[in-house]
Amino acid sequence: MKPLFDIEKIKKNRAFAEKNMAGHDFLFEKTIDRIVDNLKDIKRDFKNILIIGQRGSEQLSKFFNNKSITIYDLVNEECETPDCNDNSFDCIICLHYMHVVNDVPRFLLKIKSMLIPDGLFLCGFFGGLSLKELRQSIMEAELEKYSGLSQHIHPMIDHYQAAALLQKVGFALPVVDYDRVIVEYSKLESLYTDLRCMGEGNALQDRNKNFRKLKDLVEIKYKNSFFNEGYVATFDIIQMIGWAQHDNQQKPSKRGSGEISLTEIL
Repeated sequence: MKPLFDIEKIKKNRAFAEKNMAGHDFLFEKTIDRIVDNLKDIKRDFKNILIIGQRGSEQLSKFFNNKSITIYDLVNEECETPDCNDNSFDCIICLHYMHVVNDVPRFLLKIKSMLIPDGLFLCGFFGGLSLKELRQSIMEAELEKYSGLSQHIHPMIDHYQAAALLQKVGFALPVVDYDRVIVEYSKLESLYTDLRCMGEGNALQDRNKNFRKLKDLVEIKYKNSFFNEGYVATFDIIQMIGWAQHDNQQKPSKRGSGEISLTEIL
């Protein structure tokens, strides 16, 4: 099956972000803050950590001071999935990486195999309704100008799909949540600049490369529908937590084992 994402374009986007992300990384900071909060709540002394996603990894590395840390990113590799030995890490963190992985179930299976029993997986990525305003504005502009549609923005995994993926590949005790961040831009070009400097430009294999011809009309559509005190942009950051299976983990109760009938409560 043809890949959805162009790996070489992803590499170029992230290489650009390495030099230009300063001042445009506020969404990464929010994701990392949430991940660090989860780690503090878990209170586990992790010793061998794999961070997948180089952008913003410095802050996480500081949190794991004096621990063994491996950082993996497609920008320096040939494959989107790390090729590490099974049972290599007690904690794997995936930072704004999974939303442009071509084979997500295979990616998650590999992560699970690299964890030791009872090892922790944490993940944060753009999904859900991210850029819904831009998506709708481009669709309206393209329909008006060309009477047809093409792909300009990546398809998004929502929190329901994320939960189903964790369960499908066999992570224990899965937890999925999301943070919705609403940003208002005084200029629409500032949104485009943030996306480019974060390394989040269009990396679809079949991307339409004629967006410049639509920009003026997109701005009109955007302003008509999504302008408050500025151009409104939604970002959903999906947060995933899962554990590698272990015999000593808490198990869900068997169906019908409850001591109080629901009918008594109702």
